Amino acid sequence: MKISDLAVFCTVVEAPSLTEAANKLHKTQPAVSQSIKRLEQSMGFALFEREKYRNILTEQGRRFYFEAEKLLNHHRDLSLLANEFAAGNEPSFNICYEPIVYQHQIDEVLGRAFMKFPSTEMNISSGKRFFALEQVTQGAANLGIGPWFDLFHSTGDLETMPIGKIKLGLVSLHGYMPQSLGFAELANYPSLAMKESKFNFDSERLAYGNSKNVMKLDDALAIKRYLLQGMGYALIGLNFCREEIDSGILQRVRVNDRKDEFEAEIHAFRLHISHHGPVARYFWEQLKVLNKAYEDHRTT
Repeated sequence: MKISDLAVFCTVVEAPSLTEAANKLHKTQPAVSQSIKRLEQSMGFALFEREKYRNILTEQGRRFYFEAEKLLNHHRDLSLLANEFAAGNEPSFNICYEPIVYQHQIDEVLGRAFMKFPSTEMNISSGKRFFALEQVTQGAANLGIGPWFDLFHSTGDLETMPIGKIKLGLVSLHGYMPQSLGFAELANYPSLAMKESKFNFDSERLAYGNSKNVMKLDDALAIKRYLLQGMGYALIGLNFCREEIDSGILQRVRVNDRKDEFEAEIHAFRLHISHHGPVARYFWEQLKVLNKAYEDHRTT
């Protein structure tokens, strides 16, 4: 049984006539008939009713067509995969995208890449504080997107570019605690915080709060979920909670005797290597567009 004969068979079934099937296949009618005959002989049963119009399937033919169509679709997908690999496309691409720096422009870049490279398995991960940096420097992620501080330059040979800005502030469930209080008063409320990374410069001093009761998590989504359950307050990306803050479900908490709002740049970063594959190059070029828009906005 040849794939080419299966393709002829399915085309004949789908075409209104044998003539149109032959035209679509760029074959003569005798050549099409020969393919059908060869297929039937290899299987040992008839695909079409011989006493009726050529395109009328037998019961066996109907069932066979259903399975043959699935096989041909899989064969086309396999051919596409082979072509992409032959062109150098990566079989998988790992991205560490920290939710705390959510930007819809970044999601649009991810979406375009998924559509452009359907045969590349895209893996997106997130985790504890500075997880993206950790994953990229260890070679576990091809691309990192997360908050950036100048001291990160000491962690490895990285290419990096700013693509946006994140604003961090204190947030709690609406009515859970006063919307304005002193820093010492934070000790009366539990704090939700990200787990520290393994970097030497990371420590509990980077967490904001004065609470003895601290719950540490390795997922920003979990922090937001617990905020919504009234389990504490957290220093978190304000855009990450923008919808809940605007709707009044969550509230900003202001500290009246200490700085309580911070800004950091969002960077895309990757290891500096001599060659990147087509998927990596596409991501980087798309993110450069965000970099230019950010730089233009910053200088105006």
